[in-house]
Parts: sequence; C-alpha cells; structure tokens
Amino acid sequence: DNVSKTWPHPWLYGRVFLALLAAFGLLYICCITFGNINAVPGLMVVGSFTVPISALVLFIEMNAFRNVSFYDVALIFLVGGCASLVATLLLFSIVGVEQLDFIGAMTVGLIEEVGKAIIVYYFIKRTKKLNILSCMLIGAAVGAGFAAFESSGYALTSLAEGGWGLMLMTIFLRGFLTPGGHIAWAAITGAAIAIAAKERGALNGSVFTSGKFLRLFIIPVVLHGLWDSPLSNIGSQILLFPILLTLLVWVVVFILFNMGLAEIPNEND
Repeated sequence: DNVSKTWPHPWLYGRVFLALLAAFGLLYICCITFGNINAVPGLMVVGSFTVPISALVLFIEMNAFRNVSFYDVALIFLVGGCASLVATLLLFSIVGVEQLDFIGAMTVGLIEEVGKAIIVYYFIKRTKKLNILSCMLIGAAVGAGFAAFESSGYALTSLAEGGWGLMLMTIFLRGFLTPGGHIAWAAITGAAIAIAAKERGALNGSVFTSGKFLRLFIIPVVLHGLWDSPLSNIGSQILLFPILLTLLVWVVVFILFNMGLAEIPNEND
C-alpha cells in the first residue's frame, strides 16, 4: 500500500553522473597538468564506469518497490558483470565468430545476450524478486557491470595501441553510446524473465522456452546484432544508426516501466 503507483521522479542519477564526471576531470588534471602517470588507471576506470553507474542509479530510482538492497545491486554489478563476461567468453569459445558481417553480428548479439541472460536469471532466482521493475533493475545491474568492465578493457587497449588521444576518444565514445547498449538490453531480459515466470507460475529453466520470454528476448538480441552489423556504418560520422537504436530500445524500456507500474496494485511483496 505504501508503494507509489505513479511515475517516480528520478534525479539522483544526474547528481551521481556529475560527481563521477568531476572525479574524471580531477584525474585528468593529475595526468595532463602534473604528468602523474599513477592517475592514468583511475582515469580509465572512472571514465569507463561513469555512465554505466549513472544509468544503473536511474534503474534503482525507477524500482518503485525499493526491494533490492544497495548491497545486492553492488554485488550484481560487480560479480554479475564479471560473471556475464566469463559466460560470454565461454560461449564464444564454443561458437566462434570469424567476421562481423550481418550473420556474424547477429551471432555475437545472440551469444552475448544469452551469456548475460544466464547471469540475470541466476540473480533473479537468488533474490526471489519477480516483479518487472525489480527484475529490470537486476538485469540493468548485470548489463552495467558488463558495459563498465568491457569499456575499461577497450580503454586500456586503445592506450596501448594508439596512445593517450585514442584512449580518451574511446572513453568518451563508449560513454556516449552506453545508454543504448548492454544496460538497456539486459534490463529488457530481466523483464522478460519476470513476465515468463509469472506466466509459468514458477521461476525455473522453463521460462527460457516461454513464448512471452522469447518475444521480448529477441528484441535485445536483434538490436545488439544490428548495433554490431555493417548497418552501423550508416551515418557513422554523426553516429546516426547507434542513436536510432538507442531511441528504439528506450521506447521498449519505458513501455516495460509502465507495465511494471501497472503491476503495483496486484503485488503484495
């Protein structure tokens, strides 16, 4: 009865973003003004984690139930993010992708989304939260961890291969594109698991064969595949295609937010 049935007004994520941006700026001064190379790892990590953490806070604020603790969110972000990377690499070791043509990109999308889905399912089952908003938060936490650690790896690779300028460009570019990627995709998967589990009346492996799950899960798989496909070269100078995909995925996310709010009168947890 105490859960608000109206749209929340999330503002904390913006303040978190500004705080992390300030930390990035200070570390940048350490590196540029004072030539302190000891600040470079911190710069890469803070730069890579700024947008994923800020977006994750948005999903925390949108979870009207407030039933996933900060500890659980942090655990899922850190452990779940790393576990989803391991699951994805394991799947890639079984199903290799030689080139990112259209088929290869779709294969990458399927593999990475399946890898994240396995970890999202584990944490939903562990926390025993089956409302859409809570499961979207759990999915977003896994996706945010995946995105943050992946971006920090790309930042390090860029520094080694192209130097300081390429590293900064990589951090800024991936930060700008992060909201339309792993976080939103995994949040949709979390919602799909919740909806399928309620349909089946239980949270078990059968949710992955549910029509309701598959109809939702295909969205992040296809969007991920399109993101990596040659189609992403359309309007590449202004990032036209990734921006369009970002807008599309957030339309789906907000539809699911509405579905989650509509659940509130019928929930007792």
